[in-house]
Amino acid sequence: MAGIYGGLTVEFREFRYKNFIVRKAEPGEGEVIHRLMLELCDYENLSFEFRASPADIENILFNLRCGDALLVYDNESDGIIGVMLLSYNYSSFNGRPGIFIEDFYIREPFRRQGIGTAMLTRLKWLAKEQGFGRIDWLCLKNNSASVDFYRSCGARIMDGWLLFRLTEEDFER
Repeated sequence: MAGIYGGLTVEFREFRYKNFIVRKAEPGEGEVIHRLMLELCDYENLSFEFRASPADIENILFNLRCGDALLVYDNESDGIIGVMLLSYNYSSFNGRPGIFIEDFYIREPFRRQGIGTAMLTRLKWLAKEQGFGRIDWLCLKNNSASVDFYRSCGARIMDGWLLFRLTEEDFER
């Protein structure tokens, strides 16, 4: 469970689901992750907020080791068709580390084939096996397809909690 600098990581072994292979990203794959993140931003109408470069992603994941990326490879198209970006946290309430899904994206032609369900199911199993206390993520309220999908996987909306954020622009205030 321990990663570099005392950080956490999920011990993740590659698995196959139908025609797909899900595996941890490797150094040098920042470019493909970047392309998928651009597509996700377009899908969510948030392209104006995306500032990361492929080099930034490569640095964050493989030099600073701030998280992990799981990639979905399609044998038929011979390409990466999805990504799940993970970071790690700690819950003072349950006294255990947690997993935060920063981004989860499957390209449109490959949705509704069970890939996302297989990935979340595997992540839940690994979290339990490796002693993580919870898995959290955010979803846009207007993304009803994703909300329905997450609920079908057993997730619940955390009523009563508000998300607060400070950005670089706020640091100077």
